[in-house]
Amino acid sequence: MKKKILALMVMILLFLEAPAEDITFINADTAQSSQDAVHCEGNVIIVYCNRIISADTISYDRKKEIINAQGNIIIKDEWQNVYFLDSLSVNKNFSLGEGKNVKIIMSDQSRLAAAEFLIKNGKYELKNVIYTPCYACSNLGELTWQMKALNVTFDPENYVEYRNTYFELFGTSIFHTPYFAHVSPKIKRKSGFLAPKFSVSSKNGLSVLPQYLFAISDSQELILKPIVTSKIGNVGWMYYALRFPNGEFDVDTSLTNTRSVKGQIGDNDSEKKAIKKIQDSGYRGHIFSKLKYEINDVWRYSFDINLASDSYYLKKFPFLKSIDRLLESNMKFEGFDGRNYTSVKTAMFQSENPEYTPRLLPVVERNYSRDLWNGTFGLDCCVMNLDFRHHRSARKAVSNASWEKEILLSDGHLIDFKGILSLQGEKVSRWERSGYDSSFMAKPQVNVAWKQPLVLTMPGQTSAIFTPIIGIIIAGNKKNVDFFEEPFCEINPINFLVGNKCISPYNIDSGDRIYYGLKLSGYQDGKNLYRYTMGRSTELTAIPDRFEASGLKQRNSNIVSSLEAFLSSEWTFIMNTSYSTHSKRLSNIDAGLNFSDKKICFDLMIFRGKQCAYNQSFIDYKNISEEQTTQKYKGIMFNAGWNVSSTIKLKGGVVFGNEVNTVTIANKDNVRLIKQNIGIEYKNECTTVDFIVERKNFSTGDLKPETNFQLAVHLKNLGI
Repeated sequence: MKKKILALMVMILLFLEAPAEDITFINADTAQSSQDAVHCEGNVIIVYCNRIISADTISYDRKKEIINAQGNIIIKDEWQNVYFLDSLSVNKNFSLGEGKNVKIIMSDQSRLAAAEFLIKNGKYELKNVIYTPCYACSNLGELTWQMKALNVTFDPENYVEYRNTYFELFGTSIFHTPYFAHVSPKIKRKSGFLAPKFSVSSKNGLSVLPQYLFAISDSQELILKPIVTSKIGNVGWMYYALRFPNGEFDVDTSLTNTRSVKGQIGDNDSEKKAIKKIQDSGYRGHIFSKLKYEINDVWRYSFDINLASDSYYLKKFPFLKSIDRLLESNMKFEGFDGRNYTSVKTAMFQSENPEYTPRLLPVVERNYSRDLWNGTFGLDCCVMNLDFRHHRSARKAVSNASWEKEILLSDGHLIDFKGILSLQGEKVSRWERSGYDSSFMAKPQVNVAWKQPLVLTMPGQTSAIFTPIIGIIIAGNKKNVDFFEEPFCEINPINFLVGNKCISPYNIDSGDRIYYGLKLSGYQDGKNLYRYTMGRSTELTAIPDRFEASGLKQRNSNIVSSLEAFLSSEWTFIMNTSYSTHSKRLSNIDAGLNFSDKKICFDLMIFRGKQCAYNQSFIDYKNISEEQTTQKYKGIMFNAGWNVSSTIKLKGGVVFGNEVNTVTIANKDNVRLIKQNIGIEYKNECTTVDFIVERKNFSTGDLKPETNFQLAVHLKNLGI
């Protein structure tokens, strides 16, 4: 038998005239050969030209160079598609041929069946075809959707084209089209239409987002995605992306007219002025663009442009990216050398208050770090330039030299030591409302903290790590309030047990103070049960003027705590609080509860408190009052989802809260319904349908309360 198989392989190689590497395996129970043909029977398997072919019988006609196969034919091609046929007749390179009763399982588990097919130049022409991506659905006896066509052309390297096609949903024909096409599962990216999006709003009317992708090359693409609305005009929108060996570039931009604000006035003077400015300009639009370029292993260059015609535009039209109203555009030159970092950055900002929004021209940073005397030496240098309208500017140069070390004592005590010498020079231009002066300061600071981690064993195989913390900061008071930092900084769960409450690392605390608290973490069977932190600080020198909302008004600060509890595999609870010993009540509380299992999930968050809302760029801090700088907030947010079945999910959410005017500080105590939504999602292996109804109850500029209906449908492989 082995001799017969060996002889057969030699004859096949001669008859097919193929290189030996094209045929890697041959198996058959019996084989016969003659001058004109080779015939194999019984469990025939041939691995030929990256294809695996098996059948009951396979023969080769040497004169016609035709391969014929009969009975239980299975072919697996180089794209991992699997074909099942009753009969097959093809030439030796599979560019011409025909077959009967073909069934195809594609590499992504999509399936196609046809009564017969022809192969012409590597393309498959099929008749009486049924196609569906619903592989798992069919195993359950129900197809979500399928297409039936009289003729289909299947090009594995390009498209699948359907002619005279009927589309069926859950076994019911819902529409007919004379022509339809989608890319082959082998193609990762191809020019063509992408999934359109639809939205209906009480203010905007019907909005449609058709999308067309131009796959320019393997490294470039262009997407045209105009927004068409029935009430507020149309938007021209495009996206372009380029990838190259050392970086990437992309731009997202849109442009429209001012039909969306036609006839609008505004509810107050600032809104009237903003809307009038939009109407006079004659256009609305945006541009977001990024460039990153790696010069070498150390240096890189980047720019980031984020501009919009007005602060309401990105929230007005559906499908546009709704982001924060403060937009930053910057250019940056950066260097990374081990732990050392160098940066030259210039930036401009776009906000609702352009007169009081600075430009950075520029900011130069250098961070140097090295091991020294069994500790870490750091040198952080920075030059900052702020420029405002009306010729107001401020410049600052900082050099912070530091040395820090963690000392582990023999009895388990930990001592963290850090010494800093900060040299700061600041130049502030005169302005009638400014409370800041030019100055130069040399500020030494010493920060020493003691920690004692203790492992506590508790009943029920639980344990806890209890860590008390006491720290002291010794530093001289600043002679001047720094224009580049917030003079009324707040104490919060992030900074209450560290040596620096300032937001910027180049500003260090002034005055002597101690801070103390504890950290507690619980464990059971190696799993974290909870994490709790609590602490406060006490000023040792005369305290500067601060407000109640900062939590630092008194010599003893508020008591701040943070809790994260993992109640079970489904339940998680988090809470942050700030308790004022002056007012004897919680001044801030944020608490949230999360539950998630296979059927239900929800998030509940409540929040109430007050915070400093002070802008030192245009208010004289010496004359500002508590009422002017305190912003109160309160509300509740709830989101939930219910998996009705393995394919259907109900979801919804509500947000209650007080409305706060972001242009000027205004306290509004009335809690009202800000936003609510409800939706249903149907999802299985081949289909996703997402329908959401959302109501937004806000009014600012040309944004008014509205109700939106959004429908998104995705059919696997068709891009719908």
